Amino acid sequence: MMLAQIFVEQAGLTGDARSAFHPELEAALRQMVEAGAASWPAIEIAPADFVRFLARQLPPELREPKRLVSLQIRDLYLVCAVGLGHRTALSWIESNQMSEVQRTLGKLGTPPALIADVVQSLYSRLLERQNAHPEVPVLRRGFSGQGELTGWLCTCAVHEATRRYKRAKQEISFDEASGAIWGTQGRSPEQTMLSGQLKEAFQLAFRDAVNALTSRERNLLRYHYLSDLSIDQIGTLYHVHRATAARWVAQARERLTSDTRKRFLQRVPTREGSLPQVMELIRSQLTVNLAMLLQQSAARDLPPEGSTSEE
Repeated sequence: MMLAQIFVEQAGLTGDARSAFHPELEAALRQMVEAGAASWPAIEIAPADFVRFLARQLPPELREPKRLVSLQIRDLYLVCAVGLGHRTALSWIESNQMSEVQRTLGKLGTPPALIADVVQSLYSRLLERQNAHPEVPVLRRGFSGQGELTGWLCTCAVHEATRRYKRAKQEISFDEASGAIWGTQGRSPEQTMLSGQLKEAFQLAFRDAVNALTSRERNLLRYHYLSDLSIDQIGTLYHVHRATAARWVAQARERLTSDTRKRFLQRVPTREGSLPQVMELIRSQLTVNLAMLLQQSAARDLPPEGSTSEE
């Protein structure tokens, strides 16, 4: 299959948009593949994989052949390699781009703990478009190669640190989330109770449980349930075996659930007969809505489309 055909299919182009592409696209894509491979001889990426990455990563205005060849191909190739799990690419970014991010945040007086948290979140930012399902819209643009990767990451880091500081560790808006957690259809007595007089107690318990998680635990839950990273990809990011990554995700989720239950019981005297039903309801609703709750938390941090870095 020609590279141009792969590109237009992965980009979801149809009708007039598909027919607008011509042999110049094929030439531009082959030029990009060759330039990327020449820039990173130690990193091997199949040409089709790189083209699929470009089709999903780049916004529509950059898909014309003349625009494609003007991009930072070396950096795009590196980001693609990270998404494919190449440790050489990850090591390079850690030693170069992320170290510069740390220096930039340090100059601004950012606390070390926040720097570590922001740096870890940038890895998810690099991967989220690559891992998003083709039919699911991505809330923000990824790195598009219009500027250097280092500058893009530093700009994203400053925005992220500023948002987190202003948020003052408030992880989610419980008033907005409560309606989604407790549906209005077919409520059981326990659901009615929790959406009524005990709603505030549950919200406080859940908020405190989220705040009690470590930065790594929150990031693990976001990576797995929001960014849809596989256990293998999470293991690559943290330099651990997939079994360790899987255990960490499970432990973070279980800690959030059990801590919510514990804090809820401390606030609410519950009759012994209704305790099992209430606790199972909390567990089941957290299970069903965890991804949605993390989405709400992350969405509050997102800048408007086109407002960050090179965009």
